Amino acid sequence: MKQTLLILFLIPFSLLAQEIKINFVLDSLTISKPHSIYDADLLPASFFAKNRQALRDSMPKNSVAILFSNPIRNRSNDVDYEYHQNPNFYYLTGLREPHSVVIIYKEHQEFENNLATNEILFLQKKDKKNELWTGKRLGIEGAVVSLGIATAMENEAFLSFENEYGDFDEILVFEEITDIKNTFEKGDLFGLLQSFKATSQNLKNINTRNLRTIMASLRQIKSEEEIVLLRKAIDMTCEAQIELMKALKPSMTEYESEAIVEYVFKKNGAEHTGFPSILGGGENSCIIHYTSNRKKLTGKDMLVSDIGAEYHGYTADVTRTIPVDGHFSKEEKIIYNIVLKAQQAGIDSCKVGNKFWTPHNVATK
Repeated sequence: MKQTLLILFLIPFSLLAQEIKINFVLDSLTISKPHSIYDADLLPASFFAKNRQALRDSMPKNSVAILFSNPIRNRSNDVDYEYHQNPNFYYLTGLREPHSVVIIYKEHQEFENNLATNEILFLQKKDKKNELWTGKRLGIEGAVVSLGIATAMENEAFLSFENEYGDFDEILVFEEITDIKNTFEKGDLFGLLQSFKATSQNLKNINTRNLRTIMASLRQIKSEEEIVLLRKAIDMTCEAQIELMKALKPSMTEYESEAIVEYVFKKNGAEHTGFPSILGGGENSCIIHYTSNRKKLTGKDMLVSDIGAEYHGYTADVTRTIPVDGHFSKEEKIIYNIVLKAQQAGIDSCKVGNKFWTPHNVATK
């Protein structure tokens, strides 16, 4: 398949532009590889299959769960924010791509064309032209092979898929997402949501509460594979805090502090920050979610560094308060030790049998 590439050469001191046509064959180009090709420590397909079965086991009889991927968010004009998958969707599928929906049935279902399955993932089709812009897609075959999904279809198929929602006792979904951009492409998230809404409107069996409760109960208990990734995220976050302590000095800015910690994240392979890095000095140290990070630091300032690396979908969150000049005043030391004591009490109460909120209650006592 041949395409035409138009290249405009801007000529200094001239309003002219020369159009040059270059023909090339898309098949001959090397398209970026999927994320999984480069990382050897991603969670295996068996992990996501186990999670889908755990959800299935928690669902009531004759029910179906439907989860949609996160929307793409626009930053400005034709520039989107870096895509981040819905954590619940990722937990069940391992798919990092947008414009997708997964259906998980409590029991096996039979459909036309001799299809019998208890799960279907609808995802973007392979598209060599778009993959040149945004990276390689898994496609149907990739989803089955790489993610271990029993049944995969192109997302466009969801628009006409014969799913008799009225026959189920319960349809488990999250609250409707309402601020989705319509790209006018067949099979985009807007179309998927509109299709589901049209085929399920006026039904009395839709439950928007239980799925959130079930997913929270499943995700709060971490498997050994997840703990490995969490430790990596925590280790690189702690390393970033230590490097910041070593480098911090008066006349530095908050954004220089931010640059140090986020460099350490990236150097260690973190895909993202788990949340916007909070580096607040002086008067900004008391703003809980301060993220502008523009102040020039003085020797008398205390810097709150509230940061977390995200590694393969798992985020750390480590906060430290650091004297910019490397020395605590008498009063600062007293307060610091009070907080340190409370923190240690919370850590000591993290024991099997204690309630989830016990560390918080002990620390604040």
